[in-house]
Amino acid sequence: MHVETQLVLDGLQIGYPTAGGFKQVVQGLSLRLERGQIGCLLGASGCGKTTVLRSIAGFEPLQRGRIELAGRCLATAQQGLPAEQRRVGMMFQEYALFPHLDVAANIGFGLRGLPRAQRQARVQALLQHVALQGLDRRYPHELSGGQQQRVALARALAPAPDLLLLDEP
Repeated sequence: MHVETQLVLDGLQIGYPTAGGFKQVVQGLSLRLERGQIGCLLGASGCGKTTVLRSIAGFEPLQRGRIELAGRCLATAQQGLPAEQRRVGMMFQEYALFPHLDVAANIGFGLRGLPRAQRQARVQALLQHVALQGLDRRYPHELSGGQQQRVALARALAPAPDLLLLDEP
């Protein structure tokens, strides 16, 4: 039986410049997930879990290593695909909803390239999927924390990503 490797992290090294030099956050992380597997990063606060997710999604550069998704190179230290080309959905710990956009616009934000009718149909299907139908014209501040979390999940699912990353779901 052929098992398809979905996600490969190979020797990731990730860090940040600081006032005093450089802070290494992740050193030598390697991981393989097959299609359909669910992975979980566990560790103490500040150990780099969110940094790894942000690197996979395309929001943090690598100092070393390689990230592949479904056989396609997403990033190395020398180059990386832009986040919008990676087919990775990410739900952030703090939800990161746009306060000036209503629920429907937040969910449909990553679908701007679709024709309007298709975008609206996808948004309505996702609203139903996360049990928020009828709340499409509300703004994030008008929702409970749980409702905001479901909007963030629907937004991450909207473009039908190949990989979904959940930061502290």
